[in-house]
Amino acid sequence: MSAREAILLKIFEVTGSSNFGSAPDFSIKLPQPDYEFDIQSNKIESNKTDRFVAMLAQVHGTCEMLENLGDVPDSVTNYLTKVGAELRAVIATDEKLSQLDWRDMAVESRAAQKFDRTSITVAFAGIAETGTIAMVSSAQSPITLNFLPEINIVVLLESRLVATMEQFWPKIEAQPRAINFITGPSKTADIEQTLVYGAHGPRHFHVIIVKNQR
Repeated sequence: MSAREAILLKIFEVTGSSNFGSAPDFSIKLPQPDYEFDIQSNKIESNKTDRFVAMLAQVHGTCEMLENLGDVPDSVTNYLTKVGAELRAVIATDEKLSQLDWRDMAVESRAAQKFDRTSITVAFAGIAETGTIAMVSSAQSPITLNFLPEINIVVLLESRLVATMEQFWPKIEAQPRAINFITGPSKTADIEQTLVYGAHGPRHFHVIIVKNQR
């Protein structure tokens, strides 16, 4: 007697039935969510930038608005000076960054290593509903830049800002190796319920929103 036959025999002895056919099909009426997606999406769409900035502040991220991409180096210099960091950074090999004038800073275009303190990246997109940055890995944007340095500065073109997560996914044209969603600096309260920043990634998360790509 096989194990299966032994199990079925036990069931037969208890139930007095040997009819173990498939259960009949039946439909389950699932409750509909209360979330009015279209209405909520339209509300955010009309004011995406302000919503993104407000949500980022709630998770202790910081933000600055710039008119032009060429203003980024001065903005980064001012921010690093403010937080007391060295004017040195590793940057993504994205042309939006590598072609800028970094005359006041020492920058290297490469993947981040454990001794790098500051990284500068270009966001694939921003999600206004939650103040989230979406990073898509590529040769120009290795994921080490997002997690190893203590200070992560992200350049977000305002044109890449979407209202909701649902609007983000259609922007993915080719399947990347990794997609990272970053909402504020790294933090944890696992130890004695004390909030600690920089536990699993950057201690400082600063987003520079650029209106014009020039």
